[in-house]
Amino acid sequence: MLLCGCKKEQIKNTKECLDTTYSITADCDEKTLNGAFEVCLESEKLLTQNYPDSEISMLNAHDTMELSRETLDVLSLALYYCQATGGKYDITLEPISSLYNFEEQAAPTEEQIKKKLYKVGYDRIEIKGKLVDLHNTEIELSSIKTGYIADKAVRYLKQNGAKNGVVDFNGNVLAFGRAYSFEIKKPGSFDTMFTVKFENKSAVTNSIYRHYFKENGVTYHHILNSSTGMPVDNDLAGVTVLGESAAECDVLSTVCMILGEETAKSFINQTPKYEAVFIKKDNTASVSDGLKIKGKKIVYK
Repeated sequence: MLLCGCKKEQIKNTKECLDTTYSITADCDEKTLNGAFEVCLESEKLLTQNYPDSEISMLNAHDTMELSRETLDVLSLALYYCQATGGKYDITLEPISSLYNFEEQAAPTEEQIKKKLYKVGYDRIEIKGKLVDLHNTEIELSSIKTGYIADKAVRYLKQNGAKNGVVDFNGNVLAFGRAYSFEIKKPGSFDTMFTVKFENKSAVTNSIYRHYFKENGVTYHHILNSSTGMPVDNDLAGVTVLGESAAECDVLSTVCMILGEETAKSFINQTPKYEAVFIKKDNTASVSDGLKIKGKKIVYK
């Protein structure tokens, strides 16, 4: 496979790893490509709450424990955005989010949510060195860990000689080397609304249709209001965040969906090196200050 006229042949592979589909393309040998997948698996085993022996699962079970530097780094970045949004983005929503069953399309009752809401509050988390005390809450890092692992995979590929490539982890894309053309889909559809071309950047899309179901005329999705435990209800159907770090694009995509178009746009405009495309429920679109819409294309100013 040749990408963008690269002289060196690229190879590609896709693997299922716990709860994530990893697709990696790079101008490297098979040993290096397999090594990148191993790097991904190592981090998944630390960071996903769906793996019983992960550090996150064990921390949730024991409430207090020492964490590895890697897990602490991801936790610290997530907590930064919890604080920056005044708790609107909150990683301690795990007791509530676990009540929603998207496979069986079942929503919790108001009473079930009320019984768990007292456990929500990022400011209860205490970190002393490597020791983390949750103070009777639970955390989940799904809104940041996929981007973090994408960043780590690309660092590994570069360190082992790759000059060009793309990692695509469940739609969380990070391209390095040659320019890459990314398609922004209409939320809830496979139809392309815009394309955007970039180099050495990540693009992460989030929407209310990523994980959702309808019950009794109500749409339930995975992005929750930390005050009520219910899905957020604002003007946004989807957002794509562009920037240097896949981890930050990942978390910012959730932050924007929670804040709604105008507040999110202001937030992104005050976040250097990151831009966003906002698509409302009526399928109208707007962009942050560093971008402009030019027909079917999103371009950097």
